[in-house]
Amino acid sequence: MRVFFLYLTGFSLTGGIEKFNRSFLKALHELSVDGYMDADACSSYDSKTDEKYFPRKRFKGFGGNRVVFTIYAIFAALRYDTLIVGHMNLAVIAVLVKRMKPSIRLVLITHGIEAWKTHTGIRLRLLQMADHILSVSQFTKQQILDLNPGIDADKINIFHNTIDPYFAVPKQFDKPAYLMQRYGLSEAVKVLLTVTRLSFSEKYKGYDNTITVLPEVAASVGQIRYFICGNPEKQEQKRIKELIIDKKAAAYVQMPGFIKDEELIDHYLLSDLFVMPSKKEGFGIVFIEALACGRPVIAGSKDGSADALLQGELGTLIDPDNTKELESAIIQNLQTGNTTPLAMQKKVLQHFGFKQYKQRLQHYLVG
Repeated sequence: MRVFFLYLTGFSLTGGIEKFNRSFLKALHELSVDGYMDADACSSYDSKTDEKYFPRKRFKGFGGNRVVFTIYAIFAALRYDTLIVGHMNLAVIAVLVKRMKPSIRLVLITHGIEAWKTHTGIRLRLLQMADHILSVSQFTKQQILDLNPGIDADKINIFHNTIDPYFAVPKQFDKPAYLMQRYGLSEAVKVLLTVTRLSFSEKYKGYDNTITVLPEVAASVGQIRYFICGNPEKQEQKRIKELIIDKKAAAYVQMPGFIKDEELIDHYLLSDLFVMPSKKEGFGIVFIEALACGRPVIAGSKDGSADALLQGELGTLIDPDNTKELESAIIQNLQTGNTTPLAMQKKVLQHFGFKQYKQRLQHYLVG
């Protein structure tokens, strides 16, 4: 079976969809090596691949040249048995290919907010014409069905995100001494952590409410520090700093900026609690990364975050609009702590490890 994967970005930007695409590419390549398929990939924005995920000889990137990418992708796809479309923004290509070659199996991947709307025109045609839809969460699947009556529920399969195959899950769970020194932390300080994109247009990640409750949390548990990690847009950085001052939380908040991959696991280990009560997560890979590092997690209950926490089995789900509920959950988690990090790690890997992810993909594509 010849498979063609079209996607937007995997290596040229950072984010949840990019992490998904890298793991997806790795799984496709391994399934090809195992003899289940013959997979190639093509990116609109990446100009090159990372060969540890996907071989250069099976990849073509267009570095943002969307016109040339579109023309190439349409005609190249006609040579394959299965076309996998990694984002709804590629609807024009997918629909044209399906019309030109009705026998091709069309598979669409849906993530989050790009799918949570009533679709019209070419995007609605994509949902209708897709033979299979892989949804990263039950929440995203339900949003598609609720907002787009007539779409066949049976063709939408839940295909959860995974932990990157090169994410070196820790064997020891001590806080890294070099980060304790860098940030001037003592053992007495309880550390909260959020790792996310800090965008002025995306005010749904939950760090506003977390900042709001910090004085009350500190009054209950003592010394705390809240790290909001990510590369902020200038406008958003200004807004966050103003909020910190307004909520009298300046003594508790640090913004270290973007955390490079080689220090990400250590920042998870630095924390006592990962908290991100988002309202618009398609899934939330950072939740399962934190869990794999043995750290308890608080997430919102009104989006795909619930899938990442197995509906509360792996962590604490709260109403993301309820600051009292958030405050109580933070205090309880910090006072209780996590005495079984290895068991937590084992459980999250059983559900979201790369091996299981690859097996699910094989099941959906090969049977």
